[in-house]
Amino acid sequence: MLLKKIIGILIIVLNIAGLGFILYMTGMMLKNKFFPGKQLVAVKDTRQQKKKPAIANDDVIEDDDLLKNMDLSDLDNLNLDDFD
Repeated sequence: MLLKKIIGILIIVLNIAGLGFILYMTGMMLKNKFFPGKQLVAVKDTRQQKKKPAIANDDVIEDDDLLKNMDLSDLDNLNLDDFD
């Protein structure tokens, strides 16, 4: 009987602690939403400059060259029934 009461009290205390934690987290979330922290002026004013990528036209391979260099002899032994 005493063990049953102790377990019941423990369950009630843990439920109250859980509700308190939920209320605390809700309060912290609302505080951060409505009262955001101050940012440093240096961080607020600096903007990151975007760099334009340099594209070298010499490295671009044309489609015709790719088809000429392909080795299609491996495709002769391909069994298409395996892909069903």
